[in-house]
Amino acid sequence: MIQELDRVVHQWCDDNDRWMYIEYDRDGIVMGLNFMQGDEYECFKKSWCVSDKGLTAFYKQMLYTFATEQKNVPEHCFINSCMWAYHSAISEYEDNNCKIGNAKKCCKAISGR
Repeated sequence: MIQELDRVVHQWCDDNDRWMYIEYDRDGIVMGLNFMQGDEYECFKKSWCVSDKGLTAFYKQMLYTFATEQKNVPEHCFINSCMWAYHSAISEYEDNNCKIGNAKKCCKAISGR
């Protein structure tokens, strides 16, 4: 089934110092996400208002993995938690020079073994 974009929300999250880009379908289901740290709204609108496919896929997986947690917090809080987890994993991966073909080094660096 193909989702059809119904609305886009630009939400400022003061607690996390970020702009969030959220796409919703007609049923009110999140179908796309992105974010930018910092409060520079013009920069956010110019460069970050497009769905990040990796972040969106990660979020959708977290809906199933942490279904109980997701139901017990406001939507924007769960989205922010997913954004932090996704960003942290990507940063750790990049900081440890983890590239395709370098999986053993990456796994050792992340696990500390």
